[in-house]
Amino acid sequence: MSPWAFMRVNYLPMTLGVVFSLGLVTCFVVAVLRGDVSPYMPFISETGGKYPEAGIFSIFLYLSSILGLSTMFTRFLIVDELNRGIDRTIDILNRSSVVIGFIALMGMVVVAAYPMTSVPTAHGIGANVLFLGGVIYAALQTWLSYKMTPYYNGTKICHIRLAITILTATALIVMSVMMPIAMKFWSTSKHDHWTGGKLPGEEGFDLMVVSSVAEWTMAIMFLTYYFTFIREFQKVCLHLRVQMLVQHFDEEPHDVNVAVATERTPIVM
Repeated sequence: MSPWAFMRVNYLPMTLGVVFSLGLVTCFVVAVLRGDVSPYMPFISETGGKYPEAGIFSIFLYLSSILGLSTMFTRFLIVDELNRGIDRTIDILNRSSVVIGFIALMGMVVVAAYPMTSVPTAHGIGANVLFLGGVIYAALQTWLSYKMTPYYNGTKICHIRLAITILTATALIVMSVMMPIAMKFWSTSKHDHWTGGKLPGEEGFDLMVVSSVAEWTMAIMFLTYYFTFIREFQKVCLHLRVQMLVQHFDEEPHDVNVAVATERTPIVM
């Protein structure tokens, strides 16, 4: 019964970064070349607001959500193995953060499923859950990192994660404040194109650009935060073990409580 071994799982956050970045760049280039958006800092969702780029946008977001959840769960397992229930606060932060992270990524799935031009309400709810949940996840993980000092990690990585969290939260606040104001100005006059095609000189253009820059900054900061796990993941090996309870699938297992060997299990029975 040899387990599947996954050596150095640092490829998880690295792959997430590649997939997510490739998706954003691809959608932006396609949307601009097709004339669906202007090149003046469109919102991320606007680059995937119309087809065919909307399909590309959804595919990359789905893949990113899977990779993101895998990274979060791997981080959870690592901390759980290190702590082993010794510090209750670490356990609480570890479990809370993975739950919040899962909820945030479900927001990403909603964003992928409902482009902003099809069901804007659902898209907006998903985006809010994603952004707010992502910031809370980063904050909890930063707090967790400080709690793990000095026994499991140093203070340098804690300070780095704190700086990223502050920048991400600041970007979220800027976007949350500026976007409604920008949309209010935009709606004061008639346009022959949607917000994705905004041009300099139009009402609310400057505020939209500020909001968009904040959103792109937030996305980059999220990826950067994931990248802080790479060094830790390089020092971890995950095992996937299958324990068969029967030899034939028409049989019923005699004992569902499979004994697991521990350090106290006698070598000779």
